[in-house]
Amino acid sequence: MRNPLLFISLFVAALVFGHAPEWALETPVANASLAILPDSLVKKVDALFAQFDLASSPGCALAILKDGKTIYQQGYGMASLEYGIGITPASVFNGASLSKQFTAAAIVTLALEGKLSLKDDIRKYLPQVPDFDHGITLTHLLHHTSGVRDQWDLQKLAGWRGGDVITEGDVLEMVQRQKGLNFVPGAEFSYSNTGYTLLGLVVKKVTGMTLQEYADSVFFQPLRMHQTHFQDDHTEVVPNATSAYQKDPKGHWKIALPANDTYGATGLMTTVEDLAKWDAHFYAKLAEQKAFVEAMQRVGSLNDKTLLLYASGLALQTYKGQQAFWHPGSESGYRAVYLRFPGHHFSIILLGNAAGMNAESLAKKVADLFLPDHTDRKQPLAQKIDTAALGIWAGTYWDSTSNSRVVLTYQAGSLLKGNDLLVALSEKTFLDPKAEAAYAFQSNPTGASLEVSVKGNKKTTYQKVNTITLLPHQLQEYTGQFYSPELEVWYTFSLQKQGLLAQVPRNVPFPLNPFTKDVFTSPVNIQFTRNANNEISGFFLTLGKTRNLRFQKASKPGIF
Repeated sequence: MRNPLLFISLFVAALVFGHAPEWALETPVANASLAILPDSLVKKVDALFAQFDLASSPGCALAILKDGKTIYQQGYGMASLEYGIGITPASVFNGASLSKQFTAAAIVTLALEGKLSLKDDIRKYLPQVPDFDHGITLTHLLHHTSGVRDQWDLQKLAGWRGGDVITEGDVLEMVQRQKGLNFVPGAEFSYSNTGYTLLGLVVKKVTGMTLQEYADSVFFQPLRMHQTHFQDDHTEVVPNATSAYQKDPKGHWKIALPANDTYGATGLMTTVEDLAKWDAHFYAKLAEQKAFVEAMQRVGSLNDKTLLLYASGLALQTYKGQQAFWHPGSESGYRAVYLRFPGHHFSIILLGNAAGMNAESLAKKVADLFLPDHTDRKQPLAQKIDTAALGIWAGTYWDSTSNSRVVLTYQAGSLLKGNDLLVALSEKTFLDPKAEAAYAFQSNPTGASLEVSVKGNKKTTYQKVNTITLLPHQLQEYTGQFYSPELEVWYTFSLQKQGLLAQVPRNVPFPLNPFTKDVFTSPVNIQFTRNANNEISGFFLTLGKTRNLRFQKASKPGIF
């Protein structure tokens, strides 16, 4: 459902953008004292959200900002399908991972005030965190280079259901039981929600206030973000709050609300109107605010000095030649994105309540209507090569360190990763434009290897492997009960008609598919281990942002 257009003051386009875009050359819509955009451009913006602008669909709120002022804001679709309430720019959404920039802002502010150092070890404030034989600093946590396993992966692997309530105490308890990290701190970038939950607890330790209380007093109230707060109780009544939805297999909308009583990594309740006030804060003139903005936007680096594409709760990317700081958010049925182009003092904020919404793509389509395209046209182009020679690189590649794989196929003279076409620079080197990754192949005596270089992270080398098929009698040795002290959970592997099935408590059994010797995949990756007698003794499990969780096999049911 359409909502009333809300506009703020007019500005001169040729001065602010360096050129006169379409909307600066046309006659603005009726009320010139309020309107900035011509009707033709308003229609183009609104058309991008037409699929959600229905009385039968959830949707989103949008704000477009220039020089710290809102030049257009609008609501599309329904805040509540049950009660027929439409979305407005004042509708409150769960901002999901947009929360992280506010958690980071709290840590950065305390550092600028000298109340903590970003070089401090997390154990200075939370001694319950294991030392892991490696120091984990606040900087590691801010930049997702800590190696700490992700809380949502751990929750899922421990048998928790999606609707189970999880608190910050639950997260800290899970961290305390961990015996290892995904990698040595600083060696890699790997997004970890756990790190930001821990940072929220650091704020509490340093200030004596919860992150919720601190953010209210230092950010939200001073900036008059009166509809914004960190939520620590999912049953709380929030005025103007939207519900969230996702479609079932039959295409029917179902309620999809988060049930988390933890915040720092998530938990921010906010509006596009309030986030517009936060955006203006990044263009303030005061020296201390400039220091804050510089600190927030300073990207991290790995131990080998590789520069990351992540700062403090803000990611860095280049879009059509324009540098942008941004962050997406995804929590149950909520979707969000905050996309800021500092060079143009131009931002787009989108908060949605439909799980199928691609918020990032929509925000970029809005940006296309306003910003010039400065794409470097001298980028490498596909070369004329013998495409028949590319087929030798098709296959499955495996990295045993991260327990991750890359599957490539050869179709009609091209090499593909999933549905994404790899651009051939030579017979051995390729670009994956979508992932901003470079692929380099090498032949070796055992087959082939693949080196993947992703901007802002370390290089990963994969070995080409031949997948295997096992008969039922060969699968039998992998059955049994296995226990993880880190998760405090038993898994049962059994042989059924469908093959080898894994049963996690309170969940539906899932298949384990043979991959290579003692390695199974889908939906998790499992590397079995053997004892001195060549018998299965346990396994290491990897899922998403959690690697190598150790499970031990029971000698008898329930007994080691």
